[in-house]
Amino acid sequence: MLPTPHKSRQPVRLPWTLERLVHERAIALGHALDTSTKLAYSSALNSFLNFVHLHHLPIDPTPETLSLYATYMCHHIEPRSVDSYLSGICSELEAFYPAVRTARVSPLVSRTMKGFKRLRSKPVVRKRALSKDELQHALTSLGASPSYDDVLFAAILTTGFHALLRLGELVWPDNVALQTYRKLTMRATVKLTDGAFEFLLPAHKADAFFEGNHILVQRSATAPDPHSAFCRYLKKKNATNFSA
Repeated sequence: MLPTPHKSRQPVRLPWTLERLVHERAIALGHALDTSTKLAYSSALNSFLNFVHLHHLPIDPTPETLSLYATYMCHHIEPRSVDSYLSGICSELEAFYPAVRTARVSPLVSRTMKGFKRLRSKPVVRKRALSKDELQHALTSLGASPSYDDVLFAAILTTGFHALLRLGELVWPDNVALQTYRKLTMRATVKLTDGAFEFLLPAHKADAFFEGNHILVQRSATAPDPHSAFCRYLKKKNATNFSA
């Protein structure tokens, strides 16, 4: 038996039709993942569909099918990447095959992946970190170029370096499907002082609470100074007709 709730005054709300409830839920579900994540997951699903088509297998993502898919893909790409592909396949197929995540973590699939990581994985190779001397060399090579693109590049380079920002948080994507003003830092959010500058990064892929981040970059007493590069960019931008 359900407990009797205490009486409380509830605001008057009109009921919705079932069709509207389903429609609004579908919109919310469509925005559960970041656009870039959905694009990557769609690519993983296409890879899986191509595999089952080539090998005349059913689409149903059983442990057997996922294990065979992992076997095939681990011979073509890095096994760590196959792990990401399997996550994308689960996300895309879960609405049609609710047991897909159970199949993904089954002993057969898990042990298949563990074996191929042992057999075929290669050490992670990361790019060497950029040094301040190299950053200064890049700025020196640009010199006092009057080009808007050069001034913007210098501001992106120094701001990204000192604020530890990802490239995707500093530029506008070429891919139209990934372009969204929800992630675009607007000029109106910039605050400039003699010793620092600040702006709002409104949203990013890892922002689970959609609160954004206030980025604060302080003036550097030694070269390269991000503050001077950013101020030069603002001056150049304010003299143009660009609105972004």
